[in-house]
Amino acid sequence: MLETIATSGAPGSWTEITARVLPEGVEPVADILAAFSGGGVAIEPHIEALGPDEGYTLDETAPPLLRAFAYGPVSVARRRALRRRLRAAGCGPWLTGALRYRILREEDWAEAWKKHYDIERAGRIVIRPAWIDYAAVGDEVVVSLDPGMAFGTGQHPTTRMCLLAAQELLPAGAEALDLGCGSGILAIAAVKLGARRCMAADIEEQAVSAARANVALNGLEDRITVVSGSLDAVPSVPFDFVFANINAGTIIRLASELTSRMRPGAILLAGGAIAERESDVRDALGRAGLGMLDVLADEEWRTFVARRDRL
Repeated sequence: MLETIATSGAPGSWTEITARVLPEGVEPVADILAAFSGGGVAIEPHIEALGPDEGYTLDETAPPLLRAFAYGPVSVARRRALRRRLRAAGCGPWLTGALRYRILREEDWAEAWKKHYDIERAGRIVIRPAWIDYAAVGDEVVVSLDPGMAFGTGQHPTTRMCLLAAQELLPAGAEALDLGCGSGILAIAAVKLGARRCMAADIEEQAVSAARANVALNGLEDRITVVSGSLDAVPSVPFDFVFANINAGTIIRLASELTSRMRPGAILLAGGAIAERESDVRDALGRAGLGMLDVLADEEWRTFVARRDRL
């Protein structure tokens, strides 16, 4: 279903766009929503309320919710254009309900995001939303985050898999790269886990702004550099550890160039691919000269752990 439910709003407001999507359609629908809105897309699991005094539970089998924000009202013509784009991409069968549009006052925009985030944990990494106080316990590594519209909060399986793998594989003193950095969560975690420096890049200006703000929030401006663009914006220096938590198509397209930026023995964590694209990504990374160490799985999502073994 591609019908819409809309409310009106004045210029200067934000329009929240939500879609309930089957797991296999999350990646392509998220890409289209991100391009349409000009920002990142939050992906939220389905929550089932148990009762007024019983809390809630996550239903991992139910379609997740995609949430995007576009600046200003979204006209009828733009809604129709979005429906056409989704249909042309074959996304209709993955949408389990109507696209919904809701106007938010500009002054309430940031608050609309806050209600969706709480403390998240991935191994010994603790992701602390900037508006929640938290002190590290034991060997915990605390990443302070205000994601805004950028992808990367620790809630999505691909981000969590990258965070967990980095705790095991990131060498102390590494020169790291985070391509498609979103909120900057992986770059910040890498440095806090022991990387000497990290270069972070994203093609979305909202992500670049959010990442720079989060780097400052964590006091790491002298160790993390955030640039706007893709690999073409990254200095041609060899890296010891690379995150590419993006999507299958981009990983496949950039596989050879990513390899050329890696020292022999360097590790790549490539995420954002759904199960159906696993063999495609495996083949592309192999052709680029990377040896596959592991393929991590969380529901429909896959994260590839590969190493450059040869010059």
